[in-house]
Amino acid sequence: MKYKIGIIISCYNEQKNVKIIYERLIDSLKNSKKAKDYKIYFIEDNSKDNTKKNIKKLMKKDNKIELISFIKRTGKSIGLQVGFNRIDKNIDLVFMMDADLQDDPKEIDKFIEKIEEGYDLVSGYKKNRKDNLEKRLPSKIYNKVLNIFFNMNLHDHNCGFKCFKRNVINDIKIYDNLHRFLTVFIKYKGYKVGEIEVNHHKRIYGKSKYGITRYFIAFKDLIKVKYIVSHQKKHMFLLDFFIEVFFVVDFLTEAVVLETFFLLEVIFEDFNFLLVSLFKLVSSFAFLAIKSSSLVQLIL
Repeated sequence: MKYKIGIIISCYNEQKNVKIIYERLIDSLKNSKKAKDYKIYFIEDNSKDNTKKNIKKLMKKDNKIELISFIKRTGKSIGLQVGFNRIDKNIDLVFMMDADLQDDPKEIDKFIEKIEEGYDLVSGYKKNRKDNLEKRLPSKIYNKVLNIFFNMNLHDHNCGFKCFKRNVINDIKIYDNLHRFLTVFIKYKGYKVGEIEVNHHKRIYGKSKYGITRYFIAFKDLIKVKYIVSHQKKHMFLLDFFIEVFFVVDFLTEAVVLETFFLLEVIFEDFNFLLVSLFKLVSSFAFLAIKSSSLVQLIL
């Protein structure tokens, strides 16, 4: 059986890569035994180089390319969700991959063969990962923790190369960096999640957009995701509301400090600083209390 596939390609400052990844995709699709037709969706996240311009050049040659471009940087999660929403109705299978040339389009048939075994999502596993230790080690720890938290057995939850059945993307909504947990959300929706080993290439052009700090953010989000899947979002809107309130409070109090000391230069500076510090302390304790309460509920 052959399928019509949609490929979502996330890109930010990848001007040298978009033409190459497109050519590799077309070459792989021409030789594919599983793909009968295709459409490519470039998600361009307000790049500062010629990424958008170079995609438009490709569009003049191929009417099966669609460009989704943002006027401000939104992040990968929102970009993917917009891409999912734009997928044509006649698409059978949806792939997601990055434009950094580290994923190999020649793997497309392998993904489809795994889907045909009965899986709804197939995620890549970069067994021989061509990244430095500061990326590989935290990634291993992160994947181990995810498997423990969510009773799963995948090696590479956050691999950017994935294949979904069309109906699956209609049943998920991702935001706020939660694309890292797609495997988790899809499993908890009742779908079957699988994994295949994929080739991984060293980046040649451009720079990685992610550093080690993303793992700290991911571990914070892990608690949030655990809460979501455990409580089926029952009270999640309240938790989000209060967290956002105290982030705003923290931001505003920082602004007060700057205004007091650097703009207005008012008298009684020490007194103002003390009040601001106390206010921030109270807001921080309230924020921690909210996070702690959700963590206690998870444990209980």
